[in-house]
Amino acid sequence: MAAVYPKQYKSFPVHKNLVEDIDASHVNGLQDEVLAIQQTLGINPHQDTGLKMKANTYASVADRLDAIQRGYGIPACYLSKSADSVYDAKTKTITFAKPANYADPEGLFNGHSITANRSGWWIVFGRVLWYNAKGTLATGPDRQINLAVGGAQVMTQDMLPVSDGNTHMHIGWQGWVRAGQTIDLQVYHPLTGKTLSLQDLHLSAVMVREAVGMPTPY
Repeated sequence: MAAVYPKQYKSFPVHKNLVEDIDASHVNGLQDEVLAIQQTLGINPHQDTGLKMKANTYASVADRLDAIQRGYGIPACYLSKSADSVYDAKTKTITFAKPANYADPEGLFNGHSITANRSGWWIVFGRVLWYNAKGTLATGPDRQINLAVGGAQVMTQDMLPVSDGNTHMHIGWQGWVRAGQTIDLQVYHPLTGKTLSLQDLHLSAVMVREAVGMPTPY
């Protein structure tokens, strides 16, 4: 008789502690059901190897499902810096300090920014406050922030300063990132010979989907 799992539960007679003959079909039926369960669960269903750079082994399948539901193991990192400055019309890549463990549970911090540990679709966000830095250009924006992936800029925002010089800038991007690529926040201004102050800098990144056979990244 064919197995019924996983589409339904196998029904069995009520247990009886009797000495009786066992029909071969009884044993074969149990074998079919056990095989169906094995094929449904797969090999090592309590382990998560996948495409991650590190494997995770859980005590049970239930524990692994709990981890998935709670988002454990999803690459995410949040970096911050209280102050910095940028000088003389040059693009500067911000160096952040090591974050607390809760802000980098997967260890993406590379000593200055973020390195993706898995290939997939990522969401990246950056923030900068140009502090007490009034504009000196007659026309056009004079401050810029960029997001870079693998050393290449993927998003840029230009802005005119506000009247008091304290200009808040936010930037976001989402797209494919390969494992091993860096994720950086960059700042730039075109004012030759000027040093502009920065405060309240942030960079965060989270992977929302893992991918196989990714296209060439940005």
